[in-house]
Amino acid sequence: MVRTFLSAAFGAMVFVFSMAGAWAAELKLHGSSTVTNTLMMPHKAKIEAASGHSLTIVGNGSGRGLTDLMEGKADLGMISAPLETTIAKIEKKQPGATAGKDLQGHQVAETRVAFALHPSNSVKSLTLAQVADIMSGSIKNWSEVGGKDAPIVVVVETPGGGVRSMVEKELLNKGDIGAETRVLPNSAQVVQVVAQMPQGIGIAIAATVDGTKTVTLETDKVIAQPLILVSLGAPSTEAQQVIDAARQASGF
Repeated sequence: MVRTFLSAAFGAMVFVFSMAGAWAAELKLHGSSTVTNTLMMPHKAKIEAASGHSLTIVGNGSGRGLTDLMEGKADLGMISAPLETTIAKIEKKQPGATAGKDLQGHQVAETRVAFALHPSNSVKSLTLAQVADIMSGSIKNWSEVGGKDAPIVVVVETPGGGVRSMVEKELLNKGDIGAETRVLPNSAQVVQVVAQMPQGIGIAIAATVDGTKTVTLETDKVIAQPLILVSLGAPSTEAQQVIDAARQASGF
């Protein structure tokens, strides 16, 4: 009986230790909600299995993610706009914040920016030049582009967010949105607000527009959005394995 009990206890200890050692390392990834919601969380188990590491993923915005990386709070940052664009946004807000920091971007996937509308909006398509005029504030009313007489409200994430930064880069030559805006903490909330705002136009991730509560404005060109993991200096072996696994999961 004693031998049986000791054998069982030993077996339980081996099981606990084997479970504790199942992951070679634990890595923290902070940043873009777009990267979080379209890639890292949906494919988390697959990326963990392929890399051999456990992941803690925090979707707190591209700019915050890079700041956390530089401060040693994260092993990798997540951004959804080109690295130089994201750095420029940080520097505009806090000059010198990235000075001397060897930030290296590693693209792991690509998605598409969408302009979300309420289904009742009679405007169904515009050129990107017209969208740029809406974003700049040159076009202020839907009647100016063939719609109802109603003021246009741009629904968008906070400055520095990846989706917003991508649109500002492509349509406003890296300038700021000058239109009347409704600002939200992250892009994931944009379509939820547009679904309740007939006069709104939201800058969103294409995958979040469901075609019923919100619809996608058709445009003459598409804005592609890179999904990037950022390392401070060359990535460690563990970080590189996560980067490779993320690329594999996305098919990039």
